[in-house]
Amino acid sequence: MVGVEKNMRYIGKIVENRKLCRDIFEMVIECPEIAQEAKPGQFLHIRVKAGIDPLLRRPISISRIYRDLGHISVVYQIIGKGTKEMTLLRKGEDIDVMGPLGNGFTLFPGKKCAVIGGGMGVAPLLELASKLSDCDAYIGFRCSTFKLDEYKSLCKELFIATEDGSTGSRGYVTDIIKDIGEYDIVYTCGPKLMMQKVKELCERSSVQCFVSIEERMGCGIGACLVCACRIKEGDAWHYKKACTDGPVFEAGEVDLYD
Repeated sequence: MVGVEKNMRYIGKIVENRKLCRDIFEMVIECPEIAQEAKPGQFLHIRVKAGIDPLLRRPISISRIYRDLGHISVVYQIIGKGTKEMTLLRKGEDIDVMGPLGNGFTLFPGKKCAVIGGGMGVAPLLELASKLSDCDAYIGFRCSTFKLDEYKSLCKELFIATEDGSTGSRGYVTDIIKDIGEYDIVYTCGPKLMMQKVKELCERSSVQCFVSIEERMGCGIGACLVCACRIKEGDAWHYKKACTDGPVFEAGEVDLYD
């Protein structure tokens, strides 16, 4: 692998690009420079292919970090032309990536933690779960599930919900949280309505909560302002950039209805 650094830009090599379920894929990339520096909650900005179509990179959260191998993995969903093109990339091909980008999760050694993920928000919490010594996981899907075995191996308890009831409990992931007050720290990633519910549950039980927000991004380095999100500091509201100030924020800071 030949690395080319420019604003944290590298040429990595695809180790694997496999389908997990339905329209969801996992790509493993060999890039020792990123693997050595990456932290849970950060993301990569991936150039899908050479040329100008598609023009913009795709921001995708890091799912796992394998420092000993120099690998990182990302889980992505086909939602447009760019991600469809990603599924066509094959093992051994070079890939242009920027990263690791953004501010990741803060770890609290010795604290009892829960990770709560919904949909594609399940993937970014995996590496975080691997770094927590006392962690339960609550994960929710519409129907098709993925990464359950990894969560089982990393967490003390795993609770699963699917909207169609095909796996675990029927309903939403927030329906299966019985006592959020038993945790010191909660981390969540997924749809904004889900995270808002988690935020409210934590506030009622005085539990510190961190959210990883998913916003549309252009440049990934804070220049274009596409990913601006509404943040509260004191009594005042203003805007911060999800790509450089986030994507992880304390839940109380973020207007999830914005």
